[in-house]
Amino acid sequence: MGQYTGDMLVAVYPFTRQSEGEEVVIGRTDTAVFLVLPSDAVELLDYLADGKTVAQVQSLYQEKYDEVPDIEELLEFLERKGFVHALKKDEVAQTDVAMNAAFISSFEKPTQLRFHFANFPRSLAQRLFSRPVLISCGVLIGLALLAIALQPSIVPGWGAHFFQKNLTLMRLVLIAMSYFVLFLHEMAHLIAARAVGVSSRMGISNRLWILVAETDMTGVWAVPRNQRYLPFIAGPLLDAVSASVLTLLLFAHSHAWLVLPPVVFLLSRAMLLTYLLGLLWQCYFFVRTDFYYVIANFFRCKSLMKDTEVYLRNQLARFIRSVGKVNQSHIPAFERRVIRIYAILWLVGRIAAFGILIFISIPLMWHYYLAVFGVLSAGYYASPYAFIDALLMLLLVFTPRGIGFWLWIRSFRIAKR
Repeated sequence: MGQYTGDMLVAVYPFTRQSEGEEVVIGRTDTAVFLVLPSDAVELLDYLADGKTVAQVQSLYQEKYDEVPDIEELLEFLERKGFVHALKKDEVAQTDVAMNAAFISSFEKPTQLRFHFANFPRSLAQRLFSRPVLISCGVLIGLALLAIALQPSIVPGWGAHFFQKNLTLMRLVLIAMSYFVLFLHEMAHLIAARAVGVSSRMGISNRLWILVAETDMTGVWAVPRNQRYLPFIAGPLLDAVSASVLTLLLFAHSHAWLVLPPVVFLLSRAMLLTYLLGLLWQCYFFVRTDFYYVIANFFRCKSLMKDTEVYLRNQLARFIRSVGKVNQSHIPAFERRVIRIYAILWLVGRIAAFGILIFISIPLMWHYYLAVFGVLSAGYYASPYAFIDALLMLLLVFTPRGIGFWLWIRSFRIAKR
């Protein structure tokens, strides 16, 4: 870490910038690092990038704002993030043109991020999310809602995920389809991000103990705020459209307008339930879902989740003295109003998750428990096929959950380091 003395020149890596009210989001797209800084701090960086010394920058800032900036602390923070570093004497004694080249080459080469589908044509991505396509999606969703209003029974319950015969085979088919759907969900995010010129990465992570796939769209903070909504909602939009198509198929089947084969009918109901649960998952506002980012972006809240959790803890502190209270007076009044409203959504999300556990997960697991352990208790020789089927079913059910729990516990260990 360099000591930034007054006569020192500082290398500033070229960065993107997006104004967010009185603050500016700066970023390096090559390392996917983005920071929110006050606009006056970005002014300091611009002065340094123009070749002014630390002392000259301090003097210019003091003339404009009538106060001395704590520039050394700022520069040390930005150096840790890879935005600046102190120039050596041999790098300073160069022409302006050579100096600009030295500014960039003097940075340590960052670990190259591997973006997925980076060569996906932006023009094709824009056509896939063009206005006519989005209008068509809205029409499909509207028709599906109308079908549900006319025939509410078309919405499947937990029984759509319970298969009484060929447990392993049907579960394997459903799992394969679910992972394919998950891939399409993340691809929708990735393609929508490409439509606004942002490259993304896919990965596997966890939300609590649930194993999930996710798309890292950190670069979306480099585009204007109103262009971020499409990448955020692209995944849920595809889920809603797919659920709408299945709803209309089941509606047509129930009216004998078309006849689905029994297996297709069962899998269609199962996948519709999967899509609906996925959309409901987006309403779990106590985790950072796609809908959370839409809300945070709309209200320009930098730490909506963290601030909401602190606010709720403060409310709890009013009744439990052992809970410490945190002062949030530094948060702007508008953001505090948003936090109070979002706290209600946070609680609603918890209730929704608890409702899914009570009315979907527990009944489903209980019926599978009865089916599987009924077969296992009868023994291998009673029905060898059914016995092996039940064992494989246990493996299919508990392996993803086990990996999810391992990642969840691992996240706590990493947080303590």
